[in-house]
Amino acid sequence: MPPQPSVEWYIGESLATHPALQAAMADVRAKLERIPQVTSLPDPMLRSIVRPEPIQTAAGDIFFTLGVSQTIPLLTKLELAGNVAASEARMAVEQLNHKRVRLIADVEKAYWQIYLLERSLEITEQNRRLLQDLERVVDTRYRVNQVAQQDLLRVQTELSELRDQENRLHLRRAAAAAALNQLMDRAPQQSIPHIAPIDTQTIEPDVDQLIALASGSNPELAMLREQVRRDRQQIELADLGYWPDLTLGVEWSYVRGRGAFEPDVPAGAMDPPVNRSSEQGDDNWALTMQMNLPIWSPRIEARKREARQRLLASEGDLHATQNLVAFRIFEVWSRIETQQHTLDVLNEELIPQARQTYEVALTSYQAGNTDFLTLIDNWRRWLNFELMRHRETVDFQTAFAELQREVGMQLTMDGDSTPEGEGTINE
Repeated sequence: MPPQPSVEWYIGESLATHPALQAAMADVRAKLERIPQVTSLPDPMLRSIVRPEPIQTAAGDIFFTLGVSQTIPLLTKLELAGNVAASEARMAVEQLNHKRVRLIADVEKAYWQIYLLERSLEITEQNRRLLQDLERVVDTRYRVNQVAQQDLLRVQTELSELRDQENRLHLRRAAAAAALNQLMDRAPQQSIPHIAPIDTQTIEPDVDQLIALASGSNPELAMLREQVRRDRQQIELADLGYWPDLTLGVEWSYVRGRGAFEPDVPAGAMDPPVNRSSEQGDDNWALTMQMNLPIWSPRIEARKREARQRLLASEGDLHATQNLVAFRIFEVWSRIETQQHTLDVLNEELIPQARQTYEVALTSYQAGNTDFLTLIDNWRRWLNFELMRHRETVDFQTAFAELQREVGMQLTMDGDSTPEGEGTINE
């Protein structure tokens, strides 16, 4: 593991080890094995007949018959069945891709949750040190009777709350690290290195471009399109229900010759001529042909109606999901724009003003011109704005991860080229 792994490193580890992806890959391989099964001919049939009472023929007695036959469906049926199986395999591939993009989004969310907790810890520790300095100032003024004891007690109470908050943040950080380890199929107690602070990033996404990208890249939509294709092929397959299947075969019958008929001859008379042909007993061969008779039209018509209704359902699901994906992209895009505006206001106005207000209040308090409650209120406002900035940064990164999940590909926040299969949003 690198000293300070990036979010991309955690994503790579999760994609390589997560058991859900391994299971989805196994499902894809299983679906692929269906194709040769449905496109091959059915097993030939071997038939044997043993007759306790033989069939008597002029050539001899038939005690045993052995036959083999092969059913040959209409080749178009096999082709369509193979197409249906291939569509189901492609659906499994898109399901795998869907799990991949969801896993990527989950890893990014867990990563940025750890980032937020670490920044909150840093701010809490900084403010604890700041309050410790303020405690010394208040204690000095209290000793010379310039402030009331309640000011000192208020500072000490705030310090106790900050120490308690630090402990709770450490516990929450351990839980967030366990969540990230789970996504990498690792023990929950394994260490996750410290995440360094990042600069605030901004993007200008084109929502129409994102929706167009999702139309071609979102795995959920691709899976539903394959489902529609499969159901259309099922209709074609059902339409062939009136076409019979042909069965060809060959049979061999063992013929045992029997003795020729010899009439009784009186003593001293001449023996008459005897026909010896029945003693040869030549075996019997036959070619067979049979086919099923698809005469039960209610069953065939019901199968056709079922296939058509399934197609209507799949087309409805596809259309509804297209609308839902477009809405979710627009909703995430709106959140990103709001978060970017909030971050700009915090960084450029609120935080600098709150810091300056606190510093002025501290100077005024040291001079005895401001009460302690005003000083603490100004400090808390500054602390809240600092925490809000990091929360908005993490919400921005989380929303960007959701945007990638909806689009169905990894996006970048700069104008650099990306590997094949990824998209770019220019800064």
